[in-house]
Amino acid sequence: MYKKFLILVFLLLLVPVSVQAHTTLLSSTPAEGENIMEALKEVQLVFGTKIEEGSTMSIEGESGSFEFDRIVVGDNSLVGTLNEALPNGSYRILWNIIGEDGHPIEGEITFGVSIEIEEEVTPAVVSEKTEEPEAKTTAASETVAETQTESDSNIFVTILLVLAAILVVYGIYKLLLKKK
Repeated sequence: MYKKFLILVFLLLLVPVSVQAHTTLLSSTPAEGENIMEALKEVQLVFGTKIEEGSTMSIEGESGSFEFDRIVVGDNSLVGTLNEALPNGSYRILWNIIGEDGHPIEGEITFGVSIEIEEEVTPAVVSEKTEEPEAKTTAASETVAETQTESDSNIFVTILLVLAAILVVYGIYKLLLKKK
């Protein structure tokens, strides 16, 4: 009886670990919703766990698809190098990875490109340039906040699952004692 109880406890404690095995996107360059002001040469995605070979990504824009010249799969990152500059517009990075557990995971990141063409500088343009770093900083801080919230919620879910498992085991134990 005691051995069965220990085996049941062990199995229930393994469940939350396996539920949290899927990886999540921690950060990206460019960040979600970011408006790039310079030519984009490299895209970097950082994930919560190791990713496997065969992971890939591409960029889709208003004027079509753009392929990476080279994609490097690191331990927990995916880095793509572009061979040409993207024209101004809205884009989506479409990524498909194979997580450490072998499960395929996909997602997308939207961003924009607004590279100013050098012309005569007027006072109105100068005032707009002054405001742009604030918008860029705000977008970056929002991305960091979202990543932190996602990480915190994963820990919270794990704790809740462990507590639920303990309560279930305790309830089963009490029922078994009652039957004797």
